[in-house]
Amino acid sequence: MSKVNDIKNKMRSQKQVTPTQVLNENVGEETNVEIKEEKKVERKRVSFDLRTDLHKELKMQSLLKEKNIYLLIEDALEQYLKEIK
Repeated sequence: MSKVNDIKNKMRSQKQVTPTQVLNENVGEETNVEIKEEKKVERKRVSFDLRTDLHKELKMQSLLKEKNIYLLIEDALEQYLKEIK
């Protein structure tokens, strides 16, 4: 019975992190600041609808690569536009 209690205590002592908490954390601010300082880019705010599954995947890639979502979208659009020319 003590092994079960040891396991329970170990589980309780570990920090529990929910996906929502992870997604709400600031992502790679240092990386994005460097990019902004290197080249000042004029941006236009746009609004569009996106499938939920794509949005979730964008969030996950944003966390993994430590880049803002808009930077991932800009990179993908630039690559697409180069390919179609």
